[in-house]
Amino acid sequence: MTGTKYEGCGEIGSIRAIFLAQFHPDQGPLIRCQWPNDFLSKEKFDSLSRFIIPKNEIQAQTITVNCLGYKISGYPTYLHDKKYRRNYLLFNLCVVCYPWSRTVQFEPFVRKLSQFFVNLEKESLLLSSGIEGEGKERGELIQDMLVQVYQDMNTEGKSVVVCGQNSLQLSVISMGSDPPPVWDYQVPVLTVLSNKFHPDQWDLTTTQIIPYLDGFNHIARISALADVESTLVRACVQNLVYHRVVGLTTIFQYNNVYTVTPDLAVIRTDRELQQDMLKHVARKEGVVPNFRDVYTFISSFTYGTTVRDLCQRLCPARAGLDERRLVQYLVLKGVLRRVHKYPVWTGEGVGPDPRLYQWFTSQHHADQICVATGLSGSQLDKRIEEDSGVLVIWK
Repeated sequence: MTGTKYEGCGEIGSIRAIFLAQFHPDQGPLIRCQWPNDFLSKEKFDSLSRFIIPKNEIQAQTITVNCLGYKISGYPTYLHDKKYRRNYLLFNLCVVCYPWSRTVQFEPFVRKLSQFFVNLEKESLLLSSGIEGEGKERGELIQDMLVQVYQDMNTEGKSVVVCGQNSLQLSVISMGSDPPPVWDYQVPVLTVLSNKFHPDQWDLTTTQIIPYLDGFNHIARISALADVESTLVRACVQNLVYHRVVGLTTIFQYNNVYTVTPDLAVIRTDRELQQDMLKHVARKEGVVPNFRDVYTFISSFTYGTTVRDLCQRLCPARAGLDERRLVQYLVLKGVLRRVHKYPVWTGEGVGPDPRLYQWFTSQHHADQICVATGLSGSQLDKRIEEDSGVLVIWK
């Protein structure tokens, strides 16, 4: 961690270095060229070389290593040909970033530049000359290209590399907007089927928390269930939000209050959305509730009416409707908005219970207070009702 920055914080740093690593038939893995010179020492490279020059089975895919204060992203490339002394040529073009920096935006140009080197090797033996045989060492030419890419990418975000009659245009891909911060009281909801997740697609921490993303566990609870630090859980969930496989909603309780948004009109007109919603909120699989019943339930959400009030009045179970899934679905779609409860201490001093009353400032809603203090919603409500000096703002 560097200051307040950490891996997964979503920030993008500059490229700290670029290097070409190669497998030498006699010396093994080594750095052929790098810029700035001597940025990565031989000792540190040797300790990371098994990741930078990996086994042949994991070639031609992006590999990112975050270790020893470096975040290295490369594209190991394997060329099979009997003309080489070991019947293959193995190299990896890598960029080095800060440990906290996002690197996905650099991956496309690293792949393109690696393929460019493959073409130059096939055409003029750029990589193997001076290493595999008697050919002239061409490290200076490679170094010049790396220096140009390093400088252009850090200043302009694009570069045109020319080598003989060959040229290549490179650019840093445009990234989408960063996802908002993830808080301990928020609830992550998978927006794709969990069986589509493959362990090799995600880091170890993400695969560890995915079984607990049931749409109702909040971040702090997931942290406890998965035995993973909440900071790491938040970073993983933020990454999943960025990749649009997870949405965020609020803690569901029957005393919650929701109100409809103008997007309610979409429910009436979008047939495809109607079918998706009815399938999603059915209490029994294969038994789809009646749209009129569901729409009546949705349109009844308003200020001052809790989910419990609606259930007692409209009996969603009789209509085959799962009210918890309905609320979850509509909040993610923007059709419902949670109306939060903000306690305010109007008395003097710090209040009878400073640990709790420090939250009663109108800046913290009930979900946040409950997760931070360990109180349940009903316990917090009781404490508020018992003290006439505490007012509640709904917004």
